[in-house]
Amino acid sequence: KHDIAVYVSHTNIDIVENGLNDWFCQMLGIEETTYLQETDPERGIGRIGNIQPQTFGELAQNVKQVFGLDSLRLVHYQETDLQKPISRVAICGGSGQSFYKDALAKGADVYITGDIYYHTAQDMLSDGLLALDPGHYIEVLFVEKIAALLTQWKEKKGWELEILPSQTSTNPFRHI
Repeated sequence: KHDIAVYVSHTNIDIVENGLNDWFCQMLGIEETTYLQETDPERGIGRIGNIQPQTFGELAQNVKQVFGLDSLRLVHYQETDLQKPISRVAICGGSGQSFYKDALAKGADVYITGDIYYHTAQDMLSDGLLALDPGHYIEVLFVEKIAALLTQWKEKKGWELEILPSQTSTNPFRHI
C-alpha cells in the first residue's frame, strides 16, 4: 500500500463554470461570455464573448504571447484578413473544430481551438469564419490552475497532504 491518489479529469473541466475555457477567456480578456454549446442548463462546451476591438493579426499575436507559443496556425486566405476587426471571439480548448458552426451561429468573428483539420479550415473560411489554432496543448494550463486550487482548498480545510503537479510534458510536437 502506497497511499497515492491520482486526480484525472478531462471533459468535465472543459464544461464547468470557472473551468478551463473560462480560464482561457480571463487570460485573453474575453468578457460577457456564454457557452458555445450547452450540454445542460448549467454547463456547456467552449465559450463565446466580447473582447476589446482589435484586428485579427493583433489577436493572433496576443494569443501567441499569452499562451507562450512558438507558433500559431492562422486560418485565413488573404493578408488583408489580418486587418479585419475582431470583437466577438469563440474559444474551445483542445480539439473543438466540430463546434465551429456554433461559433458562427453565435456571431463569432474568430474561433480559437486546436487540431483544426485542413478541410474543416476550408469550410470555416467558406462560411466566413476566421480561426486561430494554438494546438491542443494549451490545455497544459490545467495542471498549474488545478494545483493552485487544490492548495487553496488544502489550506482552508487543513488537509494533510502533498500536492505534486505533474512535471511531465505530454506534448508530442516540437517545432523547428
